[in-house]
Amino acid sequence: MVVEFYTCPTLPASVLMSDPSASAPSPLALWAGMAGAAVLMLGALGIFYLSLGSKSATDTADTHQITIDASGCTPNTLTVPAGAQRFTVINESERAIEWEILDGVMVLEERENIAPGLHQQLTARLLPGEYQMTCGLLSNPRGTLTVTAVAGQTVAADLSARALIGPLAEYRVYLTLEGRALARAVGDLQQQIADDNLDAAQQAWLQARAIDQHMALAVGLFSDLDQRLNARAEYFAEREQDADFRGFERLAYGLFEQQSTAGLLPVVKQLSADVGALRSRLSAQGVPASQLANGAGRVLQAWHDQQQNSEQLSSRARSDLQGLQAGIDKVVSLLLPVLQQAHPQESEALQAANASLAEQVPDADTQTLLQASQQLADQLASVNALLASAY
Repeated sequence: MVVEFYTCPTLPASVLMSDPSASAPSPLALWAGMAGAAVLMLGALGIFYLSLGSKSATDTADTHQITIDASGCTPNTLTVPAGAQRFTVINESERAIEWEILDGVMVLEERENIAPGLHQQLTARLLPGEYQMTCGLLSNPRGTLTVTAVAGQTVAADLSARALIGPLAEYRVYLTLEGRALARAVGDLQQQIADDNLDAAQQAWLQARAIDQHMALAVGLFSDLDQRLNARAEYFAEREQDADFRGFERLAYGLFEQQSTAGLLPVVKQLSADVGALRSRLSAQGVPASQLANGAGRVLQAWHDQQQNSEQLSSRARSDLQGLQAGIDKVVSLLLPVLQQAHPQESEALQAANASLAEQVPDADTQTLLQASQQLADQLASVNALLASAY
């Protein structure tokens, strides 16, 4: 939301010129004017605060409200009808949290980086069934989300292959090749850590991380693997000291913040095993059609939400965005031919948003990149809705 500050219109010169015979305003009038200006300013600041995501009756109307504190979700059990449902997730804990809807280990929808005291909303199209909800800290108990069938309601099934057989097959080959590259890069990282070569290990981490970000859509679909590969310290009860804190973020903490390879060999060996599990799972399952556009938009939105309060992007944040954009570019190239026939305007808008982000990632300032990443995430969400309604 933009808070607009209005200025008084320019007065004519005849009014601006002082008139010796005119009386000066009384102290009471001056006091009243100052008080009025203060009230207006407080009102503007209040509106601005609400725009940051604090809870309001309007925002939470017609939604399923879920409050998360240090111990979990309230309510912990929720029943909703099938179809499009809107959820408002309110963070009453003392740290940033994420909320996910899981089908087994598969992530259907999520919101990350919900700041303390604020809330975020999401709309999910859900089929009848029983799902789980993550509730803040990864160690917190999960909630249960039950979706019931509605008599006479036709709920769209997962995007079927019909128009996406070719794109899905090509994306599967892409993930296979990227998975091989990731395994090699993590193998090199393990060797550099074993040799206690800090500089080489840092470079190997950056190379492996870039490939991991190319595959972020696929990694993000599997809650358990995503947690082990990429979960940040703030999602664990003991932060960096938590025994379950591992993967790329734990390695980065050692290599870049502590400037040491000490104690990282078991961590990188576990990372290598988790990459192997990821490759096996993708070989067996692939990416569902309904998650192609949705998953790409979701990982980009997660990056945006994590960085939205940054005055200046760190080199790692910009590098992550470069990796994400490269992976999303592949998805966009697969979706454009599908969209061009039925939705040519949306196809052009998606292509333009993707090209804009790709062009600006290397050198643009923080606010420009935040705007460009949000624009592409929004466009992917719009495309996902179009595809979902078409099949």
